[in-house]
Amino acid sequence: YRAAGADGLFAPGLTDEAGIAALVAATDMPLNLLAYPGLPEAKRLEAMGVRRLSAGSGLASAAYGRAAALARDFLVDGASEPMMAGGLPWSEMNALMA
Repeated sequence: YRAAGADGLFAPGLTDEAGIAALVAATDMPLNLLAYPGLPEAKRLEAMGVRRLSAGSGLASAAYGRAAALARDFLVDGASEPMMAGGLPWSEMNALMA
């Protein structure tokens, strides 16, 4: 990979500690993993030598799942309050984009 111009190694789907440790030991390039069920927590990965953890589509997938559940509930009972619980106020959203 390095000969082809890569400056890091991305191993999406790798979650087991033995495999992660073997890959870290086998390369001198920074290892990037994709957040996935079963993956050790970030602090553990850092201690193992992983240098980057990507959220990938996980955050969007969680947001879509939550939106679908809220829409289903709203269509059943029409209650507005549950949709707003835990929402990000526009002022905070705007501040994030500043």
